[in-house]
Amino acid sequence: MIPRQKGKAVPTSTPDTEASTTLQAALHYVELGWPVIPGAIWKNGHLANPTDELPVTTPCLQPIEEATTDAELVRAWWSTPGLHQPNVFTVTGSELGAFAVVESLVMMLADDPWFSKLPTPVLAFPNMPVAYFLVRPPLPSVLLSHEARVVEAGMPMPLPPSALETTPVIWLVTPEQAGNRLMPGDALADLIHSYERKSA
Repeated sequence: MIPRQKGKAVPTSTPDTEASTTLQAALHYVELGWPVIPGAIWKNGHLANPTDELPVTTPCLQPIEEATTDAELVRAWWSTPGLHQPNVFTVTGSELGAFAVVESLVMMLADDPWFSKLPTPVLAFPNMPVAYFLVRPPLPSVLLSHEARVVEAGMPMPLPPSALETTPVIWLVTPEQAGNRLMPGDALADLIHSYERKSA
């Protein structure tokens, strides 16, 4: 399921800075029922407003409570003229949750036959030893694991084709490869626990 190169996951998507691609991505996530919000870009070592490159203090350009699946509002947000297109963020909550999983466990989960039959989208940042498994809530409030943790509700997360300056956000498992569905959070928690027990 997850492509590899010398034991490492390789991206199945690449960033594209065209405005239409960013808007199309945001609208695609809305179709999946994922709330989105426009995000800051990373410029010269700090978060910046994409319209004028002036510094901002938060990664989201709107309050996270305003993350939406309203396609008309999304079109308006991503049609604002400026130097760059906003990054695409989602916000964890009632529609979408996430687990942060360390690289060694990511590969074990990817090789699991059960995960191959019922995959879920997986996000990553190249050269970072963690991947994010997107899941359908509810999620356990506590995950007894040394290699994974629940991402708390209300956390903004960048989605492809976003980038942090020259570091793209990539899919290890695309929504399409996951059948445009999210695995139930409890099911992934059970799978993670099964690997924790095996390694104990």
